[in-house]
Amino acid sequence: MTATTKIANPRDIAHNVMALVNELNLQPTPQVYHVFYSYLTDEVPELSQLIKVLIRNTQDLDEETVFRIYHKYLGTHAMQQHLKQGVEGLQSAVERVEMAVTSVMRETDTFCGDIEVASQQLLASDISLEDARSVSRGLSERSSKARDTYSSFNGSLEEYHKEVLRVRTELELVRRDALTDTLTGIANRKNFDTSLRDAVTTTMESGAPLSLLMIDIDHFKEFNDNFGHRAGDGVLKAVARVLVSSTKGADTVARYGGEEFAIILPDTELENAAKLANKLRQNVSNQHIINKKTGKDFGKLTVSIGLTAYNLGENILEFVDRADKALYMAKQDGRNTCVTQ
Repeated sequence: MTATTKIANPRDIAHNVMALVNELNLQPTPQVYHVFYSYLTDEVPELSQLIKVLIRNTQDLDEETVFRIYHKYLGTHAMQQHLKQGVEGLQSAVERVEMAVTSVMRETDTFCGDIEVASQQLLASDISLEDARSVSRGLSERSSKARDTYSSFNGSLEEYHKEVLRVRTELELVRRDALTDTLTGIANRKNFDTSLRDAVTTTMESGAPLSLLMIDIDHFKEFNDNFGHRAGDGVLKAVARVLVSSTKGADTVARYGGEEFAIILPDTELENAAKLANKLRQNVSNQHIINKKTGKDFGKLTVSIGLTAYNLGENILEFVDRADKALYMAKQDGRNTCVTQ
């Protein structure tokens, strides 16, 4: 499956995207999926041509390359173009609605006037049966015309609602992309900063406990130097998966930077945070990074973890700094351990 394929059924496209991603030994993150979906549907010809070339030389087609392609052809800049088109479509829909509203108001005024005239005619003492029938027919015709106007108005409203939903979807995609780490698919540093501010605010208001874990992959530089950056990417993704699978929905797992991760634990006492930290450390130590193509085992992973609890009234930077200091102590203590500050 190494050529651009025109597939009509979205389910077939999705199936072929996943098959191709697995064949190329790539992680199926939203960005990777989007790139290969566009490739198989030939949505962006320049992207499709580039992917064709890279597939012929698979050692050049890693997640980092795919992410660069994503941001060039499908990322924020491309999304801004979609948003611009969406806003223009929205403006056009608003204009149609305004015209439809004016038409409805005019038609309503006219119809009300016709009803008033017909009412006076029907109340006349000398009106004949034939005249009454004529007035009734006239009202029926005016009523039919009014219904057509209202129907057109409803159609304009439906178009407007569709445009609103489309623009809202595009905005959500931009927001999600801006808050997601492209390699691991978890929250990025910007997302972490925002989530931590929100968590601290909630704790200040409610008095509920709040804990923070700072996590660093042991000997990551040596791993990269010995096995290459692609294997290093695999390590980062493996650790991210362990962290996400070991935490609950209210927690925020983020890539803090480089090989360092952070977990915000709302409504969590320090004692329970320490239990989780040791669980995470053990779960990571059970991981082995294996090359899917060669079967080569790159060895055992370990992490060092620093943790602390928020003190009411404390500056956020001080809170993070204490967790960082605990992490530093864990590294100094020989790694593969947890330290509480």
